Amino acid sequence: MIERERTIPAGAARIWEVVASADCLPQWYARSAKVEVLEGAGLGRRQRISSTWQGQESEVDQVVTAFEPGRLLEWRHEAERLGGKPAPRFALETVVRIKLEADGQASTRVVMESRQRPADLDKERAMRGNTEYLAKMLETSLERLEKLVTNG
Repeated sequence: MIERERTIPAGAARIWEVVASADCLPQWYARSAKVEVLEGAGLGRRQRISSTWQGQESEVDQVVTAFEPGRLLEWRHEAERLGGKPAPRFALETVVRIKLEADGQASTRVVMESRQRPADLDKERAMRGNTEYLAKMLETSLERLEKLVTNG
């Protein structure tokens, strides 16, 4: 599991408005250049994020597995594609979790986690080599989130 956190000078309700909205993902989540809601809202919402991964077009279908307004958002990857084809299966499961903890009235501690369960030992070794990238992606996402909620 990779985890990063940041205390953002904004109330949890304001941060939740942004985090919970699929339409806002490309504005702050570093792995999303575009998002499409496939179906639903809140818990069970299915969405597809698109971006570039190692020079190739990437799509990830996700399902929201936890949705606690003002507190917790979590999604799990259902399918991953690179260049329009199924991506190599490195993880049996990938889960991203965003937790909000009010820190007084005017600030919120935001914790982002990325958990992956490797498909096998070789994939686990390859994934370990990717932890720095994922940690930086989470940091960048938190920086963007802070700018978005504090600059309007």
